[in-house]
Amino acid sequence: MLPRSEAMVLSGISKKLERLFSAASFAEAGEFDTARDMLDGGRIVLLVLTGRETDVKSLKYAFSIAARTQAGLEVLAATDGGTTEVLRLCEEEARRRGVTLKVARKSGCIKEAVIKYAKDRRDLICVVIESTEALNTDCSSEQKRLTGIWEKLGCPLALVSEKTTLQT
Repeated sequence: MLPRSEAMVLSGISKKLERLFSAASFAEAGEFDTARDMLDGGRIVLLVLTGRETDVKSLKYAFSIAARTQAGLEVLAATDGGTTEVLRLCEEEARRRGVTLKVARKSGCIKEAVIKYAKDRRDLICVVIESTEALNTDCSSEQKRLTGIWEKLGCPLALVSEKTTLQT
């Protein structure tokens, strides 16, 4: 019988080989995106779209991070906002760059949706969102008080905001 640490290493290698062979099967069947997803290594950038004008800027940051880290991109889009056009841009950019893209739509409090979506996700390397103010859209007063919860995300939170000018 193998010591526990060696058994864990062999188990990890076995899982990687299984994922590799599964990806090869999908690629042979012409499902290249699925095969690429399986070989990604599970690195994901989560982009949160709120329907505000600065979503396009957030999109650029998210793609930049995904490209530099060779990660896939998942989008969490508010169904209540005007995210349709930005999602179209996102899909075009993903095709152009060859980035794996997954889209989920959520209604209600976007802050709560992000927390639930990201909970226990070890594959997330970063969450990109316009601002903390945007997160409180459609949130009850109790949900707005979820302040310390960001430390529990387990990955960096990148806040993208419009450039403001100082008025004198």
